[in-house]
Amino acid sequence: MKSHVLIYDGYVSFEIMLATYFLKTKGDIVTIGVSKDPVMSHEDFKVIPSIDLSEVVTDDIQLLIIPGGDITELKTNKRVLSLINTLNNDNKFIGAICSAADLLEVAGVSNRITQQLNNPNGVEINENIITAKANKYVDFAIELGKVMNIYTNNEDLNETIDFFKLFKDS
Repeated sequence: MKSHVLIYDGYVSFEIMLATYFLKTKGDIVTIGVSKDPVMSHEDFKVIPSIDLSEVVTDDIQLLIIPGGDITELKTNKRVLSLINTLNNDNKFIGAICSAADLLEVAGVSNRITQQLNNPNGVEINENIITAKANKYVDFAIELGKVMNIYTNNEDLNETIDFFKLFKDS
């Protein structure tokens, strides 16, 4: 299994770190950049994308994760918007947290997203789209793990919830 993550200047890495940690247990993480140039996260981590948009093979993507951050440049990037639309049309999973949910709206897939920001749980799953408020990054990670079937059984899922969300020692 490969999970893809769109990274860009100003993306907020903490919002996706737990999700990528979970997903890495069952496969590879592939970072996608607008170009191959290094990007700087909001937290000042310099990251070199694994591939750029020109190298994306949509058939290889099972899940695209889009972190929040300064999405100003992405809102007008036709390749990013096209990728989102193609994946949505192919019913591939798209996870968007914080401002990345706004990017989905710009891409025109918002008709499949309900009022996530008004949802008291902070995470909304609507068919293949998973969105979350920024402070719900733990719930977001757990839900992405569920849709990607990374948990071996309910006990594994419950242990994950107990440890990472409820802070219970094992």
